[in-house]
Amino acid sequence: MLVSLVGTIAFALSGVMAAAEASMDWLGGFVLAAVAAIGGGTVRDLLLGETPVFWVQDEWPLVVALVTAGLTIVVLRFRPSIDPRRTVWYVASDAVGLAAFVVVGTSVALDAGSTNFVAAVMGITTGVGGGVIRDVLARRTPIVLIGEIYAVAGLIGVFVQLAVREIESSAVTQLWAPLIVIVVVRALAVRFALRLPRLTHGS
Repeated sequence: MLVSLVGTIAFALSGVMAAAEASMDWLGGFVLAAVAAIGGGTVRDLLLGETPVFWVQDEWPLVVALVTAGLTIVVLRFRPSIDPRRTVWYVASDAVGLAAFVVVGTSVALDAGSTNFVAAVMGITTGVGGGVIRDVLARRTPIVLIGEIYAVAGLIGVFVQLAVREIESSAVTQLWAPLIVIVVVRALAVRFALRLPRLTHGS
């Protein structure tokens, strides 16, 4: 519950920041916050055949996303010194959201009886899905497709989560160890400008 809450707030915040950077109105901020927060989990549940999807069964993730969006919009409105285009704001919230949702997505898939491979795919889908939809609506290439150490950071976290699960450690460790690893890997990638090689003409 706590990890899901952290991820929901973080991705909702990133959605508002993306909307502000794209010069959208307040409605755009709410929409991008919502799709960033629930998009990946929705795709995951549909792929796993878990219907109704999670936020239809229990609306708290959508409510939290909208409340977070509203508060963030008010702060941006009355604190113009906060620039949503500053990398630190967007990257930090996006990294935390990615980490939290990768962990949650992997756990949900494992609890549903999925294999480790499918659980890994569902974890990455949950982590990046909402961000992809957010970026498309903000009219920019999704961050996961432009060389950023993003999905790779999530994948490293999945491996850690599965490994920790195999040694039968506490539930707390199974959740927080991979989350911390993902955030650290993402932060190091941003700090040292580490990127995946891009496709070039003739490659």
